[in-house]
Amino acid sequence: MLQTMREHARGVFGWLIIGSIIAVLAVFGFGALNFFVVSEPAVATVGEGRVTQSEYAAELERQRQQLAASFGDSFDPALLEQLGIPERVLESLINRELLNAAAADAGLAAPGGELDQIITSMPQFQGDLGFDEDRFRFALQSIGMTPATFRSAMGADLSVDQLTSGVADSSFITEAELRALATVLLQNRDIAWLRLAPSEFEADVRVSDEALEAFFEDRKSAYRAPTRVRVEALRLDRFDFEAEQDISEEAVLAAYEREKAAFEGQEQREAAHILLAETDDRDLAAARALAETLLARLEAGEDFAALAEEFSDDPGSASDGGRLGAAARGTFVGPFEEALFSMVPGELRGPVETEFGVHILRLDNVFTTELPSFDELAFSLRERLRTEAAEAAFAEAKAKLEVLAYEAPDLTEPAEALGLTLERPEPFSREGGEGIFATAAVREAAFSAEVREEGYNSEVLEPREGLAVVLRVIEEIPARDQSLDEVREDVTQAFIAEASARLAEDAAQAVLDELEAGTSIFEVTQAEGREWVREEGLLRTNTELPPALRDAAFRLAPPTAEELRRLDRVSLPSGEQLVLILTDVRPGNYDALSEEQKTSLRAQLAQRSQGVDFTAFRAALARDFPIKRSRSNMTELP
Repeated sequence: MLQTMREHARGVFGWLIIGSIIAVLAVFGFGALNFFVVSEPAVATVGEGRVTQSEYAAELERQRQQLAASFGDSFDPALLEQLGIPERVLESLINRELLNAAAADAGLAAPGGELDQIITSMPQFQGDLGFDEDRFRFALQSIGMTPATFRSAMGADLSVDQLTSGVADSSFITEAELRALATVLLQNRDIAWLRLAPSEFEADVRVSDEALEAFFEDRKSAYRAPTRVRVEALRLDRFDFEAEQDISEEAVLAAYEREKAAFEGQEQREAAHILLAETDDRDLAAARALAETLLARLEAGEDFAALAEEFSDDPGSASDGGRLGAAARGTFVGPFEEALFSMVPGELRGPVETEFGVHILRLDNVFTTELPSFDELAFSLRERLRTEAAEAAFAEAKAKLEVLAYEAPDLTEPAEALGLTLERPEPFSREGGEGIFATAAVREAAFSAEVREEGYNSEVLEPREGLAVVLRVIEEIPARDQSLDEVREDVTQAFIAEASARLAEDAAQAVLDELEAGTSIFEVTQAEGREWVREEGLLRTNTELPPALRDAAFRLAPPTAEELRRLDRVSLPSGEQLVLILTDVRPGNYDALSEEQKTSLRAQLAQRSQGVDFTAFRAALARDFPIKRSRSNMTELP
């Protein structure tokens, strides 16, 4: 991704894009960074660098939000610990700090102009008229970042990308390694298998009262009814407010006029340049003299693009005939911009000196970007106004609900004051309910001491963005053992499922025993009335067969002259049983591959090699920049 982004910031031209960025940063605060860092506890130190509590907490929160978005209403915060997210976040931040330290030690840094151009060009921050400040701020706010922290993180990523690319590009793959890899990875096998599903044996299961009772008694605790609560609740949904917003034509027209006023006067200029930078072999005077010479040649009729490609020290634009594209005022550094905006189309100008060297300029075109018509923008403007009005109304109602729910003894008064309907869902346990009452935040609030035991209204909860909920427990239903009659249907289904799975397993083992005793596939097929499925030339990359079957097929040793087949039994997560026969194994043939396939194989091996190389590189970095973890600071977050 970073490489793609970097391609949009072209060479020295990226350094020139400072004027407009400064204007943007003055609004957004990139340039107003506070370099007086307040000391805070670190969760880890890496050499002289630190992973702070706030960095760790912010990344952990982003991971939590991602999980919550994936799981929706069923999200449980306990998943963070179950999946080992806190430790993974810590190690990820330590690795980042290691790479940052190594990049700094190697003198790698992203040019400021290039970095700011990348940020302001990112598609997710674009609106109808280009870079959108509101969209930018909202996007960063949603992931818990400020413009300053985002810019810092992007700069670090670009520097680290240079470092890691260097490590990756150093890997070297030999022809012998490719042939050895092809022999293993491209190996193919001939197999056959027989499928036995538990459902085939359900009719053979006999469910007696005695057996069911014994089954239930052994698992009685699993059928215990947990403690449940009955609640009443109020909810505010921002989407409900959108339907109430009546956006007049006058309001839409006024919004369009504001857009128009902000858009007017944005003259664009298309230009090209040749940059002659100071080098070890060329001082400023020599650069100026060369510029005079080239300018004379251009005025004599020589091709600008050819001279730019030959002489320009801006590699990004030189390869494109020196072209810089279209830009408005505030895009370039001072002297460059002053010259450019005083020229007429077709004019050559030079030498023009900037901090980057000596330039020759050519102005190709001048135009003013037209604002889309009112009819073209009316719908999007109306929806934006509707959303803004709904958000304001939602925020106001939420603030009122917070006050009323805190002051009122129950939810009757808040409901009447806000015109809301009291919801009374089915009782739910700490493990789950339905809809929003299945969300972890709602369940935790309902079972908190102050709500469940002391009878207070909950604080206003936000199970998702744009949804506010407050609840009150009106009844607690204690946990209890259930009788068999209450859960008979569930117990019967579990009994049949377990018994039929055992029968399927026994049947598969019987087939396997017959085959191991020398019975032919044909005889087994006849006896069982089943059909074997064959797969010739099975590859490790096969995605159509069950992974457990494919993996088992490649774990078996190749058949020998004495033993013409290999056998195994495979249990699938569904409870299905597979009887597997391996009949032939053929090594991969590197010479039979096309050039495209060889290239792909080389890439696979390179990727594996890079992984090994990078692991070693990371271990070396850890020796150069010692790591110390403070796990107590991970749990004592501010």
